[in-house]
Amino acid sequence: MLFSRARPLILVIDDDASLRRQLRARLVTHEAVDVVEAENGVQGLLQAKEHNPDLIILDWMMPDIQGDEVLARLRRESKTKTTPVIMLTGKNKFGDVESAFDLGADVYLTKPFTLQQVGLKVRELLKMEK
Repeated sequence: MLFSRARPLILVIDDDASLRRQLRARLVTHEAVDVVEAENGVQGLLQAKEHNPDLIILDWMMPDIQGDEVLARLRRESKTKTTPVIMLTGKNKFGDVESAFDLGADVYLTKPFTLQQVGLKVRELLKMEK
């Protein structure tokens, strides 16, 4: 995949500050990407519009706008309608998984997951060599 910048940019939208820090550390160190963070859905939509990331990691359960609504809005925007999205969630019922894919999620990872799993999916979606 060709990128418009030196390193791919990933937007992490999650209300869990600890998880955002862990993801940033893993992705910057092991996947050689840059990371922008958002702590809620509203901020995430603004960051997506401002930075036009190459990939978005999105939590489903957030206090303001749920991840499924954020995903639906991202898919309606011309700049982000084809941006790969990894959904992170504790919701593991079949209907939830199906709903996420219907809305346009590319990957659906249920908690607990490992940072290595996330890194692998990032590399796959961005077609990066290890």
